[in-house]
Amino acid sequence: MTLSRTAFSLLAIPFFVPSAHADTMRFGPLISQSQAPLQITGLTPIMQDPTLLQADETEVFASATMASVWANTPEYQFDYYHNQFMLGFMHALSEETKFGVWYQYRYAANNRLDGLTEKFHSVFGIDQNGRTEVNENRFYIDYPSDNNDPMEDFVGDPLLSAINLYGEQTLYRTTHHAISLGVTLFFNRVSHGVFTNTSFEQSLQVNYAYQQENHHVTATIAMVHRPNKQQHFAPVKSVGMNGGISYQYRWRENHDFIGEYLISQAKTDSKELGELTSPVHEFALGYRYLFDTSAIELLALENMFNHDNSTDIVFSATFRHRLML
Repeated sequence: MTLSRTAFSLLAIPFFVPSAHADTMRFGPLISQSQAPLQITGLTPIMQDPTLLQADETEVFASATMASVWANTPEYQFDYYHNQFMLGFMHALSEETKFGVWYQYRYAANNRLDGLTEKFHSVFGIDQNGRTEVNENRFYIDYPSDNNDPMEDFVGDPLLSAINLYGEQTLYRTTHHAISLGVTLFFNRVSHGVFTNTSFEQSLQVNYAYQQENHHVTATIAMVHRPNKQQHFAPVKSVGMNGGISYQYRWRENHDFIGEYLISQAKTDSKELGELTSPVHEFALGYRYLFDTSAIELLALENMFNHDNSTDIVFSATFRHRLML
C-alpha cells in the first residue's frame, strides 16, 4: 500500500503557514504504538524523548484509542475492532535518569468504524481491499491452514491487560542533541476469551532527540524479547526490532503538528501466514493543543505499503499534564 495522499497533504500544512517561536512547554512525540494484529498482543515500545523532563518533574498521561482491523488474504482473514485505555506517568529522578509506569487495557469492541473507514478510503482514492464485500461490524479471525473453525463473535474479549515498567538513562546531551538508553519490563495477563495469554517481555531501546527552534525530531530503535509461544493464534519469534521517527513543528505558541513513521519487524516467520511475515509500516498524523502545563493531542494512524499486515485505521486522544514538584 502506498502512503495515502492525505498523509502527505496534511503533513505539509505547517510549512505553508506563518510560524511564531515560543517557549511553551514541549511534550515530545505522540504517545503512539504499533496497532498491527500481531503487535497488539505483546510489548510494543513507545518513542521516548531524552530532552523532555527536568529533575523532579513528572508527566502523567491518559489516552483512549479505537481501531479497525481488516486484513484479507488467502492465508488468513482479520475483521474486527478494538479499543484501548492507557494510563501512566514518567518521572525524572535527575537530569539524566527517568522512570515510568503505565497500564494498558485493550479489548474487542464494536466502535463502528466500518462506515467511516470506507468513506475515508473512497474520498482519498485508497483501495477498499474487499471490505465492502462482507457484512459490517464483524468479529472474525480465520487461519485456514490450522484446520480450526474461524473465531467469531468475540466482542468484549480482552486482547491485552499489561503493566509496563520503564527506566531511562541519558548518555549524551548538548543544546540541540540528546541520546538515551531505555529498558522496558512488560507483564501481560489475559485470563479469558480467545486471546488468553500470559507473557513477560522486555525491550531495550535507544532514543535520540534533536531540537532547533520550532523543529523537534525524536527517533527510537528498540529490540524486544518475548517468550517463544503463540500470540494471536500464531507462533512468534523470540526477538524482534521496532523503530520510529517523529517530527514536531511548533506552528503557534499553543499548536504543534506532528508526523510519525513506525516500523515493526514481523513477529512471525511462519510461511503459512503470508504477509504477516513482512515488516509493518504505519504513519501517524497528530495535532497537539498546549495549555500552560498540559496538552491534548489527537492522532490518526494508518497502514503504509501493505494492506494486509497492519490495522486499517486508528484514532486516539491523549491528555498529558506536567507536574512541577
